[in-house]
Amino acid sequence: MSDDQSADEERPCLHCLMVELIDNFFGEYPVSADEPDTVDTDEVVTAVAKTVAELTYGQDAAGRQNLIEQLMREVLKFDAEYRQQEEMGTAGSDARH
Repeated sequence: MSDDQSADEERPCLHCLMVELIDNFFGEYPVSADEPDTVDTDEVVTAVAKTVAELTYGQDAAGRQNLIEQLMREVLKFDAEYRQQEEMGTAGSDARH
């Protein structure tokens, strides 16, 4: 822990920071003037894929494959969770609160 961070401060949620960054990015650079609140999911997926590849390019092939499989499992897990929340009428990211 750094000296700048006190012991009682919580570490920020990386997911929350990423959602905020994406929201801010598309707020500043909208997909189109007609739909200013639209998020280009293809662009987000490409950015996440590039980021994962960049962070893991130095690993061996087995390590990269394990990470890709873990990423796919996590996507499926959270997709199921959000679908369940949607069915209950509580869909949405906690980061947007």
